[in-house]
Amino acid sequence: MISNYKQLSSKYLKGNIKRTILTFVGIVLSVALISTIGLFMKGSQLAQIENIKKSHGVSFHVGISKYDEAILNKIKYNPQIASFGLMSQGDIVPSGDISVQMNFADHSAMEFLTYSLVDGNLPANGDEAVVDSWALPYMKGDLQLGDSFELAGKTYKLVGILNNREFTQKNKVARLLTYKRDFAVGEGRILVEINEQANFNEVLDEINSLTDDKHIEINQDLINVLKPGSNEAILAIVIIVVSIVVIATAVVIYNAFQISVVERMKQFGLLRSIGATRKQIRQIVLREAAVLAVIAIPLGIVCSILALAALQFIFLMLLENGAGVSLFHIDWKILLISSIITMMAVLASSYYPAFRAGRISPLLAISSRLAIKKEAIKKQKNSVLKKPLSFPLSLALKNVKRNKNRYTITILSIIISSVLFITFSSIMEFAFSSKYVKDLSTKSDITIYLQPDHDDASVKSQQLLKLLNSLEPLENVSGVYEQDSSIRIHLMDANQSNTTVEDIQLAVGSKHSITIVNHVDENKAKKETELVIKVLVYSFITVVSLIGSLNIINTITISIIIRRKELAALKSIGMSQRDLKKMIIYEALIYGFSGSLQGIFFGCILSYIMYLAVSGISTIEWSIPYGACLITFAAALLISYVSVLIPLRKIQKDNIIDVIREQ
Repeated sequence: MISNYKQLSSKYLKGNIKRTILTFVGIVLSVALISTIGLFMKGSQLAQIENIKKSHGVSFHVGISKYDEAILNKIKYNPQIASFGLMSQGDIVPSGDISVQMNFADHSAMEFLTYSLVDGNLPANGDEAVVDSWALPYMKGDLQLGDSFELAGKTYKLVGILNNREFTQKNKVARLLTYKRDFAVGEGRILVEINEQANFNEVLDEINSLTDDKHIEINQDLINVLKPGSNEAILAIVIIVVSIVVIATAVVIYNAFQISVVERMKQFGLLRSIGATRKQIRQIVLREAAVLAVIAIPLGIVCSILALAALQFIFLMLLENGAGVSLFHIDWKILLISSIITMMAVLASSYYPAFRAGRISPLLAISSRLAIKKEAIKKQKNSVLKKPLSFPLSLALKNVKRNKNRYTITILSIIISSVLFITFSSIMEFAFSSKYVKDLSTKSDITIYLQPDHDDASVKSQQLLKLLNSLEPLENVSGVYEQDSSIRIHLMDANQSNTTVEDIQLAVGSKHSITIVNHVDENKAKKETELVIKVLVYSFITVVSLIGSLNIINTITISIIIRRKELAALKSIGMSQRDLKKMIIYEALIYGFSGSLQGIFFGCILSYIMYLAVSGISTIEWSIPYGACLITFAAALLISYVSVLIPLRKIQKDNIIDVIREQ
């Protein structure tokens, strides 16, 4: 017994379970799309922050040299400065065949230098020190963590090892870092970390006003990633991406509800004819939408969290320090915003059809003549369509043309999915073409620079040849070749690089004057950074493509299922199952063809807009993304074809009389 019109909402949801499930899936996909991309962008930002800190070896935002007590006090008492530390360089001390650059830092500055540490800990007092990995054999034979060594008349305990840097090895000047508590005013540099909640542009302008620009070092790469809003180009990219996602989300939900609600105009007309008011019609649909949204939104959020967890697992599998890649980061603000946007989109998409149903004449709604417009009869001039074999195609074209509303809704899903894929594919191309990624190209594991006894090129060539021959028999050496007047070595086991360097010193160090540069640590950091970028970008494209594909399948499936009675009527007047199947497939291909072409057009426009935004931070040239366009076109046709196969099987099994009698 129904005592209230609102109860019709649950009755409809239960009575049309298949259509309800498809609409429910559309909402789940929508909230999953926006929440996944929101969490993905947040996790990607955190991962990029960690990668930049590792590649630079430091985490401070600004370094200030040539300072006085007034500048120091302004930094110290500035509420927008999270922390600061002092660091200075001392004398360059000889140690055997190399020199050592003394570096001093207080506890606060040490916190900014943890990313240069390969193993061990940073110094806690003036008797402890950390040293470059490559310099250990020069300072003391078989020097290990925990051992003591003497330098410049003072004994230090080795508590940590710094990563190898190319410039230190080429110059044969190693770095030693130890603790220092008291600094004289103006000694060394002030290392500054800006509060994340502060306005970075204002703080940087304030710091620039304190002293000359040449005395200020800004870690711009880190700031750009930490605060995208501080860079107009990056901010423009973020705004465009978020706008595309929000619009796509609204369209996905609108498609699912619009198709479902428009096909129920007859039911709304019946309710209006027995006394239901416009407000009651709206309440029925809004209640139905609210019920679906309340159930679908939490499920969509769970799906997005599971997707990020799976991606984090991939990092753990691919990277040695994958646990340090903080992609799996749950931000409740993003989840709340995603839920609110989805709920608003659900209510808005259901309100318009309900409002429209409330305003129409009950007689017109009952007659089901709302979506069909009378067309003028035109003489068919195309002789091809008159042939019997092209009858399904002709009927498919007429079906597409006679219901503009359904055509627009269905094709809009394909357009949005195509635009998403092309736009984010372009972002991927821009990312891989950027200078930051190009700088990640790795070098050989070890490079040997020869200092020849004579300037004669032939003599130098002979010495290089002798050096090559003496290196090939060494263990752990997989390849040796000459490049740019230097010897490049690839290792079988990069983890044994320090041992191989010692072997090279013993084998050829006494015969030739050489400089050895160990690139293993640098290459390892670059490879991991590059792998993180690739996994992030390709996973992002995969998520967008998957959700876009499911959206197309869901929309086309709904549009066919709600036409069961119409298709059964065609079969009842003599249309064969084969022709019916051809007609539906032709319709799907028409949707895919038209939608993909329009999606490619708008996708290229958005790609160019993204290029204009990116051109401010990267010097790249824009070209039409032919590869992404071709993939979009082929995928749209394939997905459109696949999406009709399942409902076709169901329609084939339907009893014609039972379907026609359905109300």
